Amino acid sequence: MDCTQVNRKIELSVLGCLPESEQAAVGEHLASCQACRVAHDDYRFLVAQIKGSARPDLLGAGFSLASEVRSAVKVEIFRASYRATAWRMIPVAGSVAACLLLAFAGWQIWVSSGSRLESMLAKDRRRQSAVEASAAPSVLQAWQHKSAPSAPGSMADAVAVRGDSMYLLQTRDRQNYVAAIDTRTGERRWLSDVRSCGYLLTDDSRVYCLAPDEAGKFDLVALDATDGRLLWKRQQERADKLQTPCRASLLPGDRICWTADRTIHMLRRADGNPIWTRSIPDGGMLSAAVAVGDDLYVANAFGLYCLDAATGDESWRLACGDVTYGRTRPMLAVADGEIYASMSLGLHTSRLFCMNVAQRKILWSRVADGAARLDAIGDVLYVRDQNIQALEAATGRLLWMCPAEGCNPVTYADDLAYFVDSSDQGRLVALDRYTGARVWELAGIKSCDAFIRVNGTGFLKTLDGVVRAFVFQG
Repeated sequence: MDCTQVNRKIELSVLGCLPESEQAAVGEHLASCQACRVAHDDYRFLVAQIKGSARPDLLGAGFSLASEVRSAVKVEIFRASYRATAWRMIPVAGSVAACLLLAFAGWQIWVSSGSRLESMLAKDRRRQSAVEASAAPSVLQAWQHKSAPSAPGSMADAVAVRGDSMYLLQTRDRQNYVAAIDTRTGERRWLSDVRSCGYLLTDDSRVYCLAPDEAGKFDLVALDATDGRLLWKRQQERADKLQTPCRASLLPGDRICWTADRTIHMLRRADGNPIWTRSIPDGGMLSAAVAVGDDLYVANAFGLYCLDAATGDESWRLACGDVTYGRTRPMLAVADGEIYASMSLGLHTSRLFCMNVAQRKILWSRVADGAARLDAIGDVLYVRDQNIQALEAATGRLLWMCPAEGCNPVTYADDLAYFVDSSDQGRLVALDRYTGARVWELAGIKSCDAFIRVNGTGFLKTLDGVVRAFVFQG
């Protein structure tokens, strides 16, 4: 079987309604085709969700015969199975989901033993009890700091927290500067003399940011973390303007890597002196760099590049033929020695893939709606557009999806995933990172910045440019 034939039979394969010969052929194809395997897993997840949502007390006597249920399901599924993209379309749930919701629940309960049903219900009760036990904590606003600029959808104005200091952009006389704030009190410690356009990054002794220069380009500068004085400045070397700046990346060995348009600068953190510079002129904008061991990785529309972090020499590259040029910069994330990439395919779609760098092997690849954020946290990959999607990092399998307007990244602390849903009046939401179950929410908050939680205090800059500190109790 080819991919088209398998896609038409995935639903029936999941339901176990294919003849043995066809089931074997589908299984053989799935064993060698990652894309179809992802589709198969997505549909299996949908069916499992429908089954799990049914209540036994709502089932009627009409579902007393398993043969009648199978017939009803087959009729609806056969109608849907010849739609080439049915596995990706919510409308399948229109005619099919109603039958699946009731018929499958009835079938499952009819064929299951009472002990198995009781076991399932007990498991659900334990899960619900666990969620209720971690219900919304008592939240107190400790302090707030005003006059911070807000640039929704951009990473430029994001705050950075290190120890008991927060670093953010502060507006004065219509210009932006870097300010240091005491995270315990909200009092300002210092304000830099250097103007800044953000992209803040910090280590124990320095704060790094981009600063505009007189030529209309941007420089990477380092400020003393204790008093804000300028330590060094590294000018952009290309003659043209930097159209899409991005935050630099800290690397081991007192190094900082800065991607400026199509050029990569490896610098010493202490003085800003260059270690090496490498340009990749073809393929459009480069992603921000990520490091794994002694290797550095960047991506553009042509593919993923592996560079020697010590010299900048290219070790190898992975071509991505279906990626297109665009204004969207490729995104990379790294966790547990694996690299996750989001590359634009145009028409608001992206290709997501995961690579094991030690084996130089693609573990999975899938097409998704255009991703605005990509965050790899342990064994879960979070992708955000107008929804939050949690993918199993090892396989790309969809764990859960949560509709949520906005653009802030997903962050993680205390076994919970945090994000802001800016629909209606807005809310800060905390979910179980593996199931997507809503644990608690705090209403009246809109933001495109990351929610940062350190010990018992959370920090968030809202769309009105106010940085708020929250104390969580209970």
